[in-house]
Amino acid sequence: MVMPSEPIRDIMRRTMLNLAYIEERAQGDGPFEVTQLINSFLGALAHPWEALQTDLMAIPLADALARGWPNITKERPTDRDPNSLGDLVRLMRNSFAHGNITFLPGPKGEIQSLRVWNTLSHGGPRTWGTIITVADARLFLVRFAELAEEIHTRRSTTTPRTA
Repeated sequence: MVMPSEPIRDIMRRTMLNLAYIEERAQGDGPFEVTQLINSFLGALAHPWEALQTDLMAIPLADALARGWPNITKERPTDRDPNSLGDLVRLMRNSFAHGNITFLPGPKGEIQSLRVWNTLSHGGPRTWGTIITVADARLFLVRFAELAEEIHTRRSTTTPRTA
């Protein structure tokens, strides 16, 4: 096994590879691709989020939609609207990191969608939530990983090197 040179970025890359591996081999009795997708949100989104949040907060949601991100809408009228792509990523990250997830079945009993939400504190009032299809959750994660790579590349080419 190769030692990661940039742990956060490398964990994100390895997580996405693991997700693809599990998806290719998914069967009714395991491995389970939706379970791996949820785990992948932690390794490929929650960890990099901390390093990228300033860049992400500057991206309008309209720009993200134009770049192929899924349109994630709030579930309830009382849920707040995200202010930017970074805010939406933060909301998604918090939902997954705090276990605020329920599975919603499709017509054949498969996991078709996820309900994810945030609260002010454990057991506190709900502040945001959405229902997202498994396909859109995966697309969200893929777009995040692509954008994270783009930001990393931009930073590494504009940061002066010191000897």
